Amino acid sequence: MKNFFRYLLYIVAAFVGFLLAMNLFVPVYVFDEPQPFHGEYLLNPYQDIDSTYWKCCNFHGHTRQYGGVTNGRANGNIVYDSMYRMFGYDHVGISDYNKVNNYEDGRDPGFIPGYEHGYNVWKIHQVCLGSKKVRRIDYFFYQTLSHKQHMLNKLGEQNRVVAVAHPSFVDGGYKVRDMKYLSNYKIMEVLNGFVNSPEHWDMALSNGHLVYLIADDDTHDVLKVNDIALKITYLNAKDNDAEQLYDALLSGKAVGVHFKLDREEAMDDKVARFKRDIPYLNSAKLDGDYFTVSVTKRLKNVKFFGQDGIILKEEKYEKTDTVLTTSYRIQPTDQYVRTVLTFFDNSTMWLNPVTRHESPDIVKQRLDHISYLWTAVLWLIYLGLIFLIIKLIRRIS
Repeated sequence: MKNFFRYLLYIVAAFVGFLLAMNLFVPVYVFDEPQPFHGEYLLNPYQDIDSTYWKCCNFHGHTRQYGGVTNGRANGNIVYDSMYRMFGYDHVGISDYNKVNNYEDGRDPGFIPGYEHGYNVWKIHQVCLGSKKVRRIDYFFYQTLSHKQHMLNKLGEQNRVVAVAHPSFVDGGYKVRDMKYLSNYKIMEVLNGFVNSPEHWDMALSNGHLVYLIADDDTHDVLKVNDIALKITYLNAKDNDAEQLYDALLSGKAVGVHFKLDREEAMDDKVARFKRDIPYLNSAKLDGDYFTVSVTKRLKNVKFFGQDGIILKEEKYEKTDTVLTTSYRIQPTDQYVRTVLTFFDNSTMWLNPVTRHESPDIVKQRLDHISYLWTAVLWLIYLGLIFLIIKLIRRIS
């Protein structure tokens, strides 16, 4: 019995040591100070869109995997696919935890291999699209800014698109202040079925990070009316083709829709309401410094946001109004302008920002650098502590 407990201690210690080693032996990063958007050139991602080409997409959702250990509930592949097709989705994405699900390959002409990376306790996750391989490594315990940046860098090497997933889901996960310095990711999941993250987005934008939005259900049970067709990404692409979807995501030709939820509604009724009431963007054009937005549904409220998330302009309308168009004159002091539209059923549409640059040749800023000196110092300290712990364990046993 004594030997059994000794071996059990060794196994537990080895497992915990493995997790700690992954957490500890990460390069230490230092960060340059960010540069907010500036310049005379205004970049409007919607300037040349064709409003007849919107594709309804979901990129973040889960099926039952690993014998039900992960949270996919009753979502079999067939059920998952058929429910989204019933709503009329053009692109049905599956992002199982740390596993690429190829079920849609051959069924969806715009199939994009993807998965949700992360199994740490703080829900610091990423939605990976265009995945070449699955990265099994994660940092299970507390993550510093260096951990988060290093993971984004590594995932960026293995995936076409890396999106910061539901950043405001857990207080100890992606912190709002992290977004001031984190770079080398391209998309943020600003709208998620569980939580929206405008503060994180505004922090990134206010510090000059050209990060566009994505909106996803983060589905775990497609048979529940409150778990499907809530947060929708509409991509402006002529065809449901992977390359066109990638291009729309990365160039900002996307809008996020938060569709009004009625928890008492039957699924068939929601499908009918979705097909009848979903709003579409007709145009969002710059004419000089006038930014004008036109939609297919009557507007109830419009907010234009700028630096630090402040409201630059707000307009409110009555039910008797039939307003479909709104505009804002961009001021020389406005470093970016993003728009949120609210409709009379309280659904909302979120637009990507108009941003300032020095020229049309946009270079996204990178702020991270590995400090090899501090990395070496800390790793030597960690190795010394591990050596002392091993000696202590051997003495006790």
